[in-house]
Amino acid sequence: MQIDWAYIQRDWDWAGHMLEAVIMAAVVALLFRIVLNWRDAGIVGLAFAIGHFHGREKRDYEVSVHMPPPHLDAYYMWNWSWDQATDFWPTALMSLGLLLWWVRKQ
Repeated sequence: MQIDWAYIQRDWDWAGHMLEAVIMAAVVALLFRIVLNWRDAGIVGLAFAIGHFHGREKRDYEVSVHMPPPHLDAYYMWNWSWDQATDFWPTALMSLGLLLWWVRKQ
């Protein structure tokens, strides 16, 4: 069986990022559970995932235009291509939604 990696990258990359964010948030929450209660550890984990994916979006743009990081001009999101703007922002927004749900749940 031959796996079509181009298809997966083109059409399912977003799902991989979202799964990565949930796993990342869970691992960070487990690490912080040592010193925090579950509610606060979950908040830290989800906040970490949000920041991570926002940072990856900015870094992706810096690399694509050969801009040496860290550079404030990389925050001009209106200069990003559609692909750059849709790679990691949905994941950060999903993590934010989970964070808001987590805070209200407890």
